[in-house]
Amino acid sequence: MGTPPKTLFVDFEGIDGSGKTSLSNRVADLLRGQGYTVHHVRDKGVFKSVVSKEIRSVTRDPHFLRMGDTTELLLYVARDAQMVEEYIKPRLKEGAIIFCDRYFYSSVAHSHFGRGLDRTAVEQVIEPAAQGIWPDFVVYCDVNSLTSRVRKRIQKIHDHRFGDFGRKGLMGIGFRERMREGFLALARENPEEWLVVDNARNTFEASLAQIYGAIADALVKKGFPRPEPLAVEATPVERTSYATFAEREDRAGLAAAFWKHLERLAAAQPGMAGFYVIKLDTPEAYAVRDMIFDREPEIIAYGLSGLNSPKSMEYRTRLVPVAPFFVARSLGGLKRDPKAMELRARLVARAPGQVALSLRGIDSPEAWALRQRLRDEAIREVIASLRGIDTDQAWRLREQHFKKKYYEPLAESLGGIDTDRAWAVREEMADRALPWVLMSLRGCWSDRAWQWRFQYVDRAPKIIARTIGRQDTDNAWTIRDRVKTYVKEVLDSVGGLDGERAWNLRFELAERWPNTAVSSLGAGNQSERAWRFRWEVLRKDPENLLLVKHVVKAAVRAAEDEDEIEED
Repeated sequence: MGTPPKTLFVDFEGIDGSGKTSLSNRVADLLRGQGYTVHHVRDKGVFKSVVSKEIRSVTRDPHFLRMGDTTELLLYVARDAQMVEEYIKPRLKEGAIIFCDRYFYSSVAHSHFGRGLDRTAVEQVIEPAAQGIWPDFVVYCDVNSLTSRVRKRIQKIHDHRFGDFGRKGLMGIGFRERMREGFLALARENPEEWLVVDNARNTFEASLAQIYGAIADALVKKGFPRPEPLAVEATPVERTSYATFAEREDRAGLAAAFWKHLERLAAAQPGMAGFYVIKLDTPEAYAVRDMIFDREPEIIAYGLSGLNSPKSMEYRTRLVPVAPFFVARSLGGLKRDPKAMELRARLVARAPGQVALSLRGIDSPEAWALRQRLRDEAIREVIASLRGIDTDQAWRLREQHFKKKYYEPLAESLGGIDTDRAWAVREEMADRALPWVLMSLRGCWSDRAWQWRFQYVDRAPKIIARTIGRQDTDNAWTIRDRVKTYVKEVLDSVGGLDGERAWNLRFELAERWPNTAVSSLGAGNQSERAWRFRWEVLRKDPENLLLVKHVVKAAVRAAEDEDEIEED
């Protein structure tokens, strides 16, 4: 019969933002550079099978918000079954090294641990689809939800991907956490076959070295020659604990240590440093921005959003040549600032869509003049910029473009408009642009608006939580109780609220989402109770840099208040 061909089949698993795609592609490239033939099922993040790629687009598409959990499972399994039939199975027969970025394990994590479908039923669907073909071992790249979220945000900034969200994302960060728990459970069940890599505490190089070494050993066991040693220095991640400052309740010491940490981070990971100064308007924050200005101008520009100080406007002007997209984007919300309007006029040709979006809710003659200039190049964004504007001029523009291809921006433009006219449009568009229609409920408090929230809260808890604002009504609290274990946005919705129900929610969710629980206080809340809460949460999670940022922001506000008192 002859000698069977040598094969090695490795699957990489992890939640979104875990680094599995980057790591699997890097290992594949390293092996290819040594002459190994490595087939990557999802090379550079793109499925080799066109059929699988198209099925994935359906499962991600937020337009299909009403898709049932069982339908979703069948589509996920169909996607991977096609990949097995079309790509994996033929190459295993030939003899090959195959890398896979997600396999049927993801369906178990998603549909059972995430959605709650019966595990036995899920596995019975998977079994015939797999055709008995399972990886030799699984590399699970483990990160917590915070690390995942930060990485995804930075990647979206680099890719200019905004407004691009999937059905899974509508479930909120809690869904990702349940998937992570599922993956860890699968790893515990199969310790000999699963390699768990701590890709949150490791540097990329350290994780790469661990995975490369495990794959090298597996190749030797399978009869392949051993790959060359990895010529990458795996330096450990610097861990900084702020426990001492939390114990002492030392605001000044905490702030000083935070800024020194960011200076060190700026040298090694400029994108991360830029992320942690987003929306900070202090001299220390601008010093960090100066350190990374040439390497991460877009993250700097992104982080100026909402800032309206002379220093922030100076930075926007400096960034126009190198980051026009995000400079324009950062002008959103600056409705009455003449300098902001001047910058918009300068950026019309370079970032027309983002200039249009920055006009959201602005009903001035200058804003309408810009809309007129932008209609040919960025009509979708121009329509979306009408958000909350309930004038005859705005309605004429909506009616001129009431076509299916404009449903999403039209729905967005209805945000906060709670009239019969707006509701007639919502109802007509709901079948084709439901998530966007639901987003438009923000600022709407009629009975109809609440009925729609209750109808769709289980399918899109993240959107619904974002629409209830800071309402302190029974309806709002009913929604919060429904979604509080699913989405951190439930804490955003009590931002600035100081009642007992808001405090009880913070206490309940502080361990799950410490950053959002603390940020929901608002930096301006300088009460003894607020500070006691901040220190208590930080003591339990003293290495959480985003949490430290929120505490430092409140400390800066306290110092500013003290300065004002002294000046008076």
